[in-house]
Order: sequence, then C-alpha cells, then structure tokens
Amino acid sequence: MDAYAQAVAHHRAGRGPQSIAAARQAVVEAPDDPLAHNLLGVCLTSTPPTAEGIQVLRAAVARWPNHEHLVTNLALALQSAGEQGEAWRYLRHLLVLNPASALACDRLGFLCNTWRGDREQAARLSDRAARLSPQDEGIRINQSLAWAPHDLDRTILALDAATIVNPQNTYPYVQRAGALLRRGRWQAALHPLRRALKLDPTNDDAIKHALRCQRYHAASQSAAAQGPGPGDGLLLRGPFSTASGYAHMGRRYIQTLRRQQVPLQVIGVFGHETWADEPLEAPVGAKAAINIMVPLAVEPIPGLATILYSMFEGPRISRTWAKQSLAADMVIVPTESSRVAWASQGYPEDRIRVCPLGVDAEPAAADAPPLTLVDGHGRRVDSYRHRFLNVSDAIPRKNLDGVLRVWLRATNRDDDAVLILKPGKGGTEAARRHLQNIVRQTQDHVGRAFTDAAPIVLIDQPLSEAEMTGLFRTANHYFSLSHGEGWDLPLSKAGAMGMGLIAPAHSSYLDYLDERFARLIPCTTGPAHLPYSTEPWEPFFGLDWWNPDETVAAGIISDIIAGRDKGLPDASAHLLGNFTWDQAARKLRRILADAGLLRQGDRS
Repeated sequence: MDAYAQAVAHHRAGRGPQSIAAARQAVVEAPDDPLAHNLLGVCLTSTPPTAEGIQVLRAAVARWPNHEHLVTNLALALQSAGEQGEAWRYLRHLLVLNPASALACDRLGFLCNTWRGDREQAARLSDRAARLSPQDEGIRINQSLAWAPHDLDRTILALDAATIVNPQNTYPYVQRAGALLRRGRWQAALHPLRRALKLDPTNDDAIKHALRCQRYHAASQSAAAQGPGPGDGLLLRGPFSTASGYAHMGRRYIQTLRRQQVPLQVIGVFGHETWADEPLEAPVGAKAAINIMVPLAVEPIPGLATILYSMFEGPRISRTWAKQSLAADMVIVPTESSRVAWASQGYPEDRIRVCPLGVDAEPAAADAPPLTLVDGHGRRVDSYRHRFLNVSDAIPRKNLDGVLRVWLRATNRDDDAVLILKPGKGGTEAARRHLQNIVRQTQDHVGRAFTDAAPIVLIDQPLSEAEMTGLFRTANHYFSLSHGEGWDLPLSKAGAMGMGLIAPAHSSYLDYLDERFARLIPCTTGPAHLPYSTEPWEPFFGLDWWNPDETVAAGIISDIIAGRDKGLPDASAHLLGNFTWDQAARKLRRILADAGLLRQGDRS
C-alpha cells in the first residue's frame, strides 16, 4: 500500500498522527499531484484546523486555482477557523467552478445569514442548495435558519423536510416548536416537543420550550378568568439571567415593580428562572405580556396583548425587524431615536410609546472601593490626573477602533492621562481577537504606535457588580465614540456617579444629555461597515449608523489633558433627578393603564 492509500486509510479510521505522517510522505512521493497536497491539508485541518493545514491548502490552491477539491477544503477549513471573509471569497470561486455545488450554495447561504446579515440572499442560496441536494439534512436545517428571521412558514416547511430525511434527529423538532411559539401557537408546539422528548428525554431546549408552553397556558387561563377589562398584574418575558443590557433592564423593572406592589409573572427566555425572595412564575391575571427583547424573539401568548419593549441603535430598523414587530400590539421604546427607527420602517406610529429607562449609580454596591489598577510600567492608575474610562462590548458598533484612533492622535506618552478600556463582559476569545486586530490595524492606519501615546489599561476579565462600581470609581471621565445606542447603560451610570461625560450627539444620548451636561461630538451618518473594511456588519446589513467626528473628539481629549477645558459638566443631578427606575416603572404603568391593560389602583 502506497503512502497516499495509507494516509486515506488512517484518516478514515480517525488515526490523526498516522494519517498526517503518511500524507507528508505522499507529498514527498508525488510533489506535483494536487490530490496529495489536498489530502495533507485535510489531515492537518481535521478537528481542529491548524494554521499549517490551512497554509498547505492555500499554497496548493495558488498552484492549482481551479481544482475543485482543493478550493472546497480550503474554504471549509477557513470557515472552521473563523476566517469568514476568506472562506466567503473561496466559496464564491467554488460556485464559479461548479455552479451545481450544493455545498458552495449551502455554505454561502449560511455565511450570508450569520456573517453578512443579507437574509434575502441567504434564503435564495439556501433554497438553491436544497434543490440541488434535497435529501441533505444539514442543508435543510440551514435552509430553515435562513428563512427564520422573516418567514416562519417557510422555516417550518424546511424543518419538516429535515425530519423526513432523518426522523431520529431531535433538533428539527425542537426548532419547529420554537417557530410555532414565535407564531403564538403553543398548543401546536407541543406535538414536535413530544416527539423530541420521546427521542431524548434529557433534551434541554425541548424541556425549556415545554415549560414555557405550560406557563403560557396558565397565563392564558388566568387572563380569561379575569373577564373583560384591565388586568391585575403584568407578565414580563426576557433574558433575565444573562449579562446583557436587556437582562439588566428586565431585572431593574422586576425589582422596581415589586417595590411598587405590582403583581408579576416572570418567564425567562432560557428556561426556569429562580428568584430569591418569592416565586414569580405564578399567573397574576395579566392582560399584557411585555417582551423585553429584540423583535425576533417575541412569543405571543393567546389572550394577552403582545407588548414589545425594545430599542435600536441606528436611524431605522431592518425590514426583518419591522415585519416581526407587526406581531406586537404595541411597541415601547426608551428614546425618541428608537421611536423614529420603528416609524421610519412603517410600524404604525399610533402604536409606539416612549418610556425612558432608569440610570444606575449602583446603590447595591455603594460601598465598593475603587479598583487598584496599574499600567504597563507599574504606575498606579489612580495617580494619573485624567483617567478616561470606556466600557464597551468588543463589537463594531461600539467603535473601539475609533476610540483607539482618537487616543493615538490626541495623547502623548508623557501626558498625565490614562485610558481604562473594559471590553464588555471580557474574557472571550472573540473579543480578544477583535481587539488584537483593531490595535494592529489602528497603528497602521494612524501611522503611530501605541507606545507613543498615553497608556491604555485593558481590563480583560469579568467583574462582579461591586467590582464594576469600583472600576467606575477609578476613573473621572467617561468617553464613548459609539456608532449608536439604544440606551447606553455604562455611560448613564458613569454620569449618575458624577464622572465627566464625552459622548456623540446622536441616538439615545440626545434624550438624556445636552451641552449643559456633557461634551458632545458632532456626527454624520453612513453605511455600517466592519472596522477598516467595506464589508457590512451583520446586524446592520443594508443600514446606516452614526459616525462621530474624530477630529473634534481628539480636540476634546487634548483640551482636557492640557487644562484648556477646566472641568466637564456634572450630569449626576440631572440624570438621577429625571431618569430613575421608579419613574420608568410609573411611566410604564401609565402607558399600559391608558391602553386598558393594567388596573392602576392606589399602588405606591
């Protein structure tokens, strides 16, 4: 048996090291055979893909650019390695080489959906893949995902096709149930859930879906028992157990409405929620279900008005969001900019209400001391006169590349200033890669190294609530250069704690800030692209966002450091006096009472 045949046999048997050794020998024996290079690349990139394997395939494709197997395996390896842009390029080349490649159509459709955000093109490509290979279960599942954001009927048809191909796979049954729940058909969802749980009684998603069906049924019965007229309580649904902004918003509303003695039923998105003080799962005669989330996750409950309490960070929502929002009887948003975002895509303006959120100085962690931080030279951060803070998820909308460009242009290494950068929840590999890439790209773009600027201290690990408050106490300025915000929780918290604010003059900032309370940066609008790229950012495909004027921003930072700006305005009294959670909860109750959905009573 020659080396090539040995490598194939070892690879099929799952003997990785032996397959690689034999494949290397096959390349030595046949250096001009593209199949030998292809086999070595496949062996090297099999779970997980290695940089060497990708390089082998890349070099082989450079020699044989029209070899279908080589192009296919390079594209798959790049996609597995998270190199979506390059995978996209080679998959498009594969489709030129073989227009009947179901794999190319399927993977391109998947990337259109999950990486580019082009839902319409994703659906077209996925449908084409399904026509080319109708009995491929994976293709049918990807087809369902492509249709899920904007056509649940087509989603269900694709999932039905997947169950016909493989009746023993629980995934399509659970996804079908999820699609039916988003249509408000919890009873119909029980059938595929029973099938899934019969196949796998421990399936976590099926159990969570079934639990929600049970609670929706109880809420519907409770609403019917109330008879006509407003309800006695409210049903809240949201991702309350996560670290997201929506979860924070939901938890604050739960705490505040309970203090105001409003009966609550709370249903978590991800399954059973636990509550320290009392159970909040029991029905309370609610006539309104408030979904604190994005439109695509709303699940209507029969017999209850469907309220979407959401927000958007750009000038207008997507067509997919607009279509899904129509399932809601009312949309509540926290700011005027979000109201315009929904209205501009045709959602009826008479069904939109504005209810501002509260801001936090985190009274629960009021005694938290400032964190002790040091810069890269061992100097304590609290010894710097000017300590700027930015807390942002490492995503393109937060414009960390813009923050870094401004810092590079505005500061020098001998300035008495430091930037504290906290990338959201921290600690994720994706966030680290994003930051590493933009640091490198920013230095190249500006033509200056970060060693020539004032120091940056990166906080790259999760912090508790008390530690987050301590982090805020470490700084005296908060600096945002975001492309858009539905409601900037970190900045509003910083303002409530008395820090000086520097923010773009757009989106939610204009609802609670003006020149009396912050240094505002003028902005223009433009397409939402990935940093240093013309590629669209997936959630904003085909949409615009705001671009803050970085020259003005750099001037503000420079003036503060040089002492030309003697002190930023204090926004704490304004924010804590006009944007409290108690005020937010009272406004929410008035909105629902005016709609005939909640009995106000004489609750505090």
